[in-house]
Amino acid sequence: MPTVRTAAADPLTTSGDLLVVGAFKGGIAAPGVAAVLDALGLDEVPSTASFRGEAGQRLRLAAPGLAVGSVLFVGLGRMDAVDAEGLRRAAGVAASEARCLPGVERVVTTLAHLHPRASSITALAEGFVLGGHVERRFREPRPGEADLTATELLVLVPSSLAAAAQGAAERGVVYAEAAVRARALVDLPPDRKQPPELATRFAELCSPGCEVTVRDEDWLAAEGFGALSAVGRGSAAPPRLVELRYRPARPTGTVTLVGKGITFDTGGVSLKRGEGMAGMKADMAGAAAVAAACSALADLGVTVEVTALLGLAENAIGADAQRPGDVVTARDGQTIEVLDTDAEGRLVLADLLAYAAESRPDAVVDVATLTGTAVAALGSYASALFASDDDVASGLAQAAAATGEAQWRLPLWSDLERFLDSDVADVANIGDEPGGGAIVAALFLRRFTAGLPWAHLDIAGPALLSKGLARDHLPVGATGVATRTLLAWLEGRSAA
Repeated sequence: MPTVRTAAADPLTTSGDLLVVGAFKGGIAAPGVAAVLDALGLDEVPSTASFRGEAGQRLRLAAPGLAVGSVLFVGLGRMDAVDAEGLRRAAGVAASEARCLPGVERVVTTLAHLHPRASSITALAEGFVLGGHVERRFREPRPGEADLTATELLVLVPSSLAAAAQGAAERGVVYAEAAVRARALVDLPPDRKQPPELATRFAELCSPGCEVTVRDEDWLAAEGFGALSAVGRGSAAPPRLVELRYRPARPTGTVTLVGKGITFDTGGVSLKRGEGMAGMKADMAGAAAVAAACSALADLGVTVEVTALLGLAENAIGADAQRPGDVVTARDGQTIEVLDTDAEGRLVLADLLAYAAESRPDAVVDVATLTGTAVAALGSYASALFASDDDVASGLAQAAAATGEAQWRLPLWSDLERFLDSDVADVANIGDEPGGGAIVAALFLRRFTAGLPWAHLDIAGPALLSKGLARDHLPVGATGVATRTLLAWLEGRSAA
């Protein structure tokens, strides 16, 4: 991972391999660029058929007379629309360009002059680290593809911001590195992260700052985790529960995070069809985001005591797989009629939420790739937020906005709850009417929260991106979504 440093320095005399500057739509120079143009002998930002200053565009020029090897102009889009996320994206573009240039070790940028505040520097650091990550552990590099060789990003800042700049940059690196750790877990092939192995990986990731306890299938059965156990019955790899506990010296509150960790989802007996299984290695992205966030809590000095519950199972087809019509008993004693074995994530979360409620934390948040209807409603870049508590919802929304992770709150309409009624159990695991599937799933989960302040993040859309959806700092494959939102939310609660 590259380091990020800051300095109140002149871009014309600062040495480096690549100088990154910004240009708005229409070829308008961003702040800090005029002197660079003069040094290059240019009257204005160059314009070509492929570079008009649109967001995500790039143009690299030789830099005779400057202390850098070349200058990269990065498009920022409309001048009145650039925010911290725009800077994050621009830094991601710079990192992806640097990957294609052999020998680039030090990248210098003036982009912080656009919005001279700490949040801009944090965003630039995040975007550069996120944009520099490429998943290719299991293949050879393709022509023109290279690893990021840059070992340093130097962010040039106004002198008025110099005192706060380095801390803001380091915070951004912590956030981004946590998200990259989540990506690395999600991108693992499913044969390399069955529940016992993934539990070990989570333990190794989080043990420096958290107490880690791994519960096996015998413990789960003995302790009444009937729903989680049932989901894992069809697989030769038994389920696991990973408990993480982060205990600061003087806690200012308590929070429990819950993560869905389906290491692969065939749909079970209710078998997925066609391309339905594509990308199902990402069905543990919720657990990965929670674990990765926990791995960074000590580095950020979070003062909230955090417990994380990660439910790991493989939803496979086997001789003992659960069947439609089975009735399972959750940790809190509620019985669930399993009408669809492909609605397994909510079964896992039911046990974990009930378990979380027993310790009565100040708030509970679960993260899960739960429903395709959330994707239908919001697309592939945004997570759906449901919450029983407005303060928790507001805090998560602010955290998502600060980190650029798109999120939209959907309602918990109680009128839909009756569709979960079952004639043979306390509740069915799916609704019996079409439509509103993400809402119905959230209503199902709420039944296991014992009235605690609770929020549910459905990350089914943005957890894994195809080649056509990848952009800037968001790569092909896993995105690590929700990791940075959780960190910002927990930092916010620490400061409250």
